[in-house]
Amino acid sequence: MKYLDLKKIDRRMASLMGGWLINSLGFGAVVPFMTVYFHSERGLAMRYIALFFLAAAICRTVAQSVGGTLSDYIGRRGLMIWSQFSRSLIFLLAGIAIRQDMSIWVIAGILLSQYLLSSFFQPVASAMIADIMPPQERPKGYALLRMAGNVGWGAGPAIGGFLFDVSYDSLFYFTALMFFISGIVVIFTVKETAATLRQRAPKNTGRERQGFAAMAAAFRQDRQFLFFCTASLLLFLTWGQFVSTLSVFMKDHVGLSSTQIGWLYAFNASLVIVFQYLVTSRTRKRDHYVMLMIGTLLFTLSYSVMGWMSSFGMMMIIMIFITFGEMFAGPSGNTLAANMARNNQYGRYQGAYCAVSTLGWSLGPSIGAMFMEWIPNIHYFWLSMASFGFMAFFGFLILFYRTRKRKRNEDLEKQSESPKL
Repeated sequence: MKYLDLKKIDRRMASLMGGWLINSLGFGAVVPFMTVYFHSERGLAMRYIALFFLAAAICRTVAQSVGGTLSDYIGRRGLMIWSQFSRSLIFLLAGIAIRQDMSIWVIAGILLSQYLLSSFFQPVASAMIADIMPPQERPKGYALLRMAGNVGWGAGPAIGGFLFDVSYDSLFYFTALMFFISGIVVIFTVKETAATLRQRAPKNTGRERQGFAAMAAAFRQDRQFLFFCTASLLLFLTWGQFVSTLSVFMKDHVGLSSTQIGWLYAFNASLVIVFQYLVTSRTRKRDHYVMLMIGTLLFTLSYSVMGWMSSFGMMMIIMIFITFGEMFAGPSGNTLAANMARNNQYGRYQGAYCAVSTLGWSLGPSIGAMFMEWIPNIHYFWLSMASFGFMAFFGFLILFYRTRKRKRNEDLEKQSESPKL
């Protein structure tokens, strides 16, 4: 791929990509089948699954907002290590609980503790990209991170579909092993970034805001960032249907097997691996709001027609459009959040953005589960899920025009201040 010049890429990217890949491999094996297990295997009503994802949304939002801000003061590396090893232990306990056929609420409680205690890796790794790459190169950095993650997501669901048919608890043992290996990779290959070391304890008075207080402070100080995060939340409410709600739809309404579902997610990841860097290289000089709008439209239109999908082949076709929406929207969202960061507070801004994306990814399935019970017509159901994406598109459109207008005003001011010849 001629657009990928490895000599010009920071070597520290390899460590982050390796950790992200292994992390995604384990997570990708278990997450698509979590809702299937709760609903199809244990008979849990979708409204209770909705409550589970709502609780998960709260836990992950708290953890990621705290993690991103903490990493600005105590460093990135230690939090990443903590995240991976704690996840490994929790998924091991979840596998044992499933093996012993414990109460579904015990299993749910163990999984919720995973969301609360160990959801630090994503915002911290994203902040580290902002540390080591200049603004013009950040889209490439986030694209590479997504490519590595999708290698894991490609193999993970395929492995998960096979293990699910063997025994569900084996999925959790496999995931625990992957997180443990990822923690080892971080220990031996990831070094603290200089940008973080300069901000550490000597200047830390203990009064820095963390968690929701830090996120609220960022929103108060930067109204454009608040508007951007609000529009992004709407996008992720639609995007968040991709794993859990979509997997239930494919199994119960399309009639696909667990193995077929796994292969569809593998197909999605394969497309990202092959085309993500090419798409980002071709579009990195374009306005990132435009890229977000294109990605959002592809997502929204795909989900709008989802109710009419009735075969494995049709799902393969619609997956292409969803995946290209993901490739346009993913790196541009992270890049905009990094470029908006004030005073190099990359951890705080990435933590806030990741918390918003996580809230959408977690609330999305919760809303989807409730709507699936309230709206029996599957066509209307998917149209209602796509409506969040339509609102997000208009939010990004407003930001695009505001940014263009502000830039024009700044250019006019500079021209008026320049000496006349």
